[in-house]
Amino acid sequence: MHSQIEAHFRSRGDLLVAGCIDELLATYVFPLPIFLPSERLLLSGPQEARVLFALMREALIKDRIVALRPEVRAVELPRAGRFRVWVTWHEVPMQGGVPRSSSAIYFCRVTSLGPRVEMVNYTQVSMPELAQQYEALALSA
Repeated sequence: MHSQIEAHFRSRGDLLVAGCIDELLATYVFPLPIFLPSERLLLSGPQEARVLFALMREALIKDRIVALRPEVRAVELPRAGRFRVWVTWHEVPMQGGVPRSSSAIYFCRVTSLGPRVEMVNYTQVSMPELAQQYEALALSA
């Protein structure tokens, strides 16, 4: 199960970097609570999530990040069709760039189409420059 989950999260990272936001959105359940170290967001639907993911992708491009590589630290055994996944995201920069990482706990639901994320709790964020945009999203949600 661990390798399947890691492949699933690798696909999520690839989708974000490639700008395939709609495909990425299909792996979430809405409304989607997102807990950041200093903010809380509640994305009521795909439109709000599209804005958030576009901001994240824009920051990755600006910082010359060419790939996101998940390190799945732990996967909880499913109970009642739900489980948690602890992931550290390693940002792979172009040559000469500064590597960064973020960590999150994903609260997932088992579905026939694969895992769907119901909530995200970031324990470490790599893009502090997005704090103002997150704050604006939190106020508008």
